[in-house]
Amino acid sequence: MELSFDNVAVFVAAAREKSFSATARRLGRAQSAISTAIGDLEVDLGVMLFDRSGRYPVLTPAGEALLDEAEAILSRCESLKERAGALSGVAQTQLALAVEDAVPLAMLAPVLARLPARYPGVRLNLLQPCTKSVLEMVLDGEAEFGLGSTRPNYPAHIGFCRLGHVTLMNVAHRDHPLARMDGIRFAQLADHLQLLLPAQVAHLQTSEYLKCPKRWHLQSQVALIDLLRQGIGWSMVPRRLIAAELASGELVELRLAAYPFTEWTAGLDLVWNAEANTGVVGAWLKAEIMRTRIVV
Repeated sequence: MELSFDNVAVFVAAAREKSFSATARRLGRAQSAISTAIGDLEVDLGVMLFDRSGRYPVLTPAGEALLDEAEAILSRCESLKERAGALSGVAQTQLALAVEDAVPLAMLAPVLARLPARYPGVRLNLLQPCTKSVLEMVLDGEAEFGLGSTRPNYPAHIGFCRLGHVTLMNVAHRDHPLARMDGIRFAQLADHLQLLLPAQVAHLQTSEYLKCPKRWHLQSQVALIDLLRQGIGWSMVPRRLIAAELASGELVELRLAAYPFTEWTAGLDLVWNAEANTGVVGAWLKAEIMRTRIVV
């Protein structure tokens, strides 16, 4: 039995989508091509992978059992291509690393300091996400690597490594009406202006925050904190960025009724496009960053 790698990839993509038509849109193919690929794979394997009797195809028990194997095949192939790229000696003159504000660059400094000594001819561009998340910047090819808050359900070709976590806090200025409340309900939060970064919405811990009708989207964490210090709005921000304001009492933590004992933490992930050739320098930098532990 000789399996088509492409058919295996189509099977994994279809298992993640709601329908074959959605799979076709995602892969940029005709729906008939998706159906043919799945059918051919079913013939090769001798089992039905999808039950097509309903409105949408759903995995059969056999499909469920084989999905992990299929994903493992794709993962090993991506690892093979990545390793080959590292060994190919592809010349690189520059790399781009997108880093969210929540990530302390000081913890990456030892790695970054070794880069010019090892590869003196390579320029590193450190990018700060504004309208896009680090994941979107990697997907669009603007950065080889992204370092930021964890996202659920990464695309199949995105590799990631958890480096640690960051602690977040709901805060407002000490003179803000919310700062004088205890046991704040979500309805009370909704009565006041919320400040958000566009990329922050993707990793909010609970959807109740998205029900706040009064919201401003800002492009800079620095600008957001400046507005908080002026008594404008409330927000969820990394604790390390407001340590001085918390110590002085200028900003205060908001105590929510639904989470009286909760300390919010968001994972910090390094992400990259597993299908891209990172080259020797990129492979070295990724390996070095993956050994870094970040807890703030």
